[in-house]
Amino acid sequence: MNFKSPQTVVMLIILIGTAGRIALAGAIGLGVDESYVAVVARTLSLSYFDHPPLHFWLIWLTAHIAGSENALVLRLPFIGMFAATTWLMFCLGRMLFGEWAGVYAALILNISAVFSLSTGSWLLPDGPLMFLMTAAALVLARLFFMANASPSWRLWLAAGLLTGLGMLAKYQAVFLIFGSLLFMLSTKEYRRLLLTSGPYLAAGTVAIVFLPVLLWNQEHHWVSFLFQSGRGAITGFYPLTMLGNIAGQAMWVLPWIWGPLVWVLLKGALAGPGDARTEPLHGRQWFLCCLAAGPIAFFTAAALWGAQGLFHWQAPGYLLAMPLLGRVAGVWLEKGSKIARCWLISSVAIFLLLIAVLGSHTATGWLKQVAPQWFQTGDASTEALDWRELPGYLVRQGLLDSRAQFVVAAHWIDAGKIDYILGGKLPVVCLNNEPHHFAFLNKPADWQGKNALIIGRKDIVDNVLPQYRPHFAAIRQVGEIPITRAGMPEFNVVVLYAEDFSGNFPMPYGQ
Repeated sequence: MNFKSPQTVVMLIILIGTAGRIALAGAIGLGVDESYVAVVARTLSLSYFDHPPLHFWLIWLTAHIAGSENALVLRLPFIGMFAATTWLMFCLGRMLFGEWAGVYAALILNISAVFSLSTGSWLLPDGPLMFLMTAAALVLARLFFMANASPSWRLWLAAGLLTGLGMLAKYQAVFLIFGSLLFMLSTKEYRRLLLTSGPYLAAGTVAIVFLPVLLWNQEHHWVSFLFQSGRGAITGFYPLTMLGNIAGQAMWVLPWIWGPLVWVLLKGALAGPGDARTEPLHGRQWFLCCLAAGPIAFFTAAALWGAQGLFHWQAPGYLLAMPLLGRVAGVWLEKGSKIARCWLISSVAIFLLLIAVLGSHTATGWLKQVAPQWFQTGDASTEALDWRELPGYLVRQGLLDSRAQFVVAAHWIDAGKIDYILGGKLPVVCLNNEPHHFAFLNKPADWQGKNALIIGRKDIVDNVLPQYRPHFAAIRQVGEIPITRAGMPEFNVVVLYAEDFSGNFPMPYGQ
């Protein structure tokens, strides 16, 4: 094997990374978002409450082809997409800055937590989003910077198709449109493209591909757009919140990668577009800066005015900045920089150590035995437990027969966990003011006069029982089940039997 070949190195990165993700996917249960999407995806729909439909469709197709909802089985397409994203990242870096820039961009992508962990294998919209955004950026780069890229209409059509599919994965893909427009408007040599049919062919293609989301939302009072836009509502001025959001971004990307990424982005932005004829490097850097700036700037600024923000929302921007850092790393290493070599080797080593520690703890909970003081406020890794004890308990209690016709959950997270582990044996109705897409799967009125099992984490169920009691003729507790990890109890799930549901429980979203 020729380890001096850039293609060989990238293939090795892909093989090692894919093997590690498959091992983790087989050892760790589904997270809360993953359980939720796995069960919601059982019902095929034009779109869904939380997100556009692409990853739901992919999960539905996988489950039907494989005949299984096993966590590893459902995650395999997402692992495969990240392998493809790694190759596309190499191709993008190679096209813009040379082969070794592409290699380092692909490597850095694989040692950044937000990409290599969540995007790399979890049942989330981010996997398809990153794959399609990288593919779209590659097509746009070919369109802008390859002189022999013809006929151009095909490339514009491909860019529109990939961007539209990206928006079917997650709304953040819209920043590809804004970034491309910013690049053309701010670059003299490419401004003339706005007078051609190409950009409008691409925009029309995006609109057609995105049509399922519009149709579903039109039928459901635009609920998905209202939900997502509500998370960005202006409530005040919160500079400390924004600083906290920036710190969260750094932790998710990993600080020793986030810092250099921000530096190369700022450096490229300050250099500007330059002249495409005399400064082609500046133009290519500026292209990536335009694509990357939107998600980073918008979602970071949103935290300033009090918008609810998650630290991975800026990730598409950092993704498209990877070739910039890959180029700089290549230049440093070519010059024999010991600092750059140490940084890269240390980044790989620390990442592998983090994966080993966090992955093994999530599977076994061993860190709690070693350092219990770290988990006094809770352990987020328990979100990956699949509540495997629940079905056996219900069978032993004789509760999976005709005595109860449906399950009530008091939170969409619990509803996802329950529905996933029961495998659809009983319909799950989520009765609260934020049921997410469960509101569109089983309506309370359909279960009037029926008996139910109320199941959930004990603290959540205790809080909602006063609200539930007027809607049932009687409610009695059946028992509690310890949810365990490696034989050790982590938390309790309570089961109650409720008779004669009224069917008129108030629901949100116009249901």
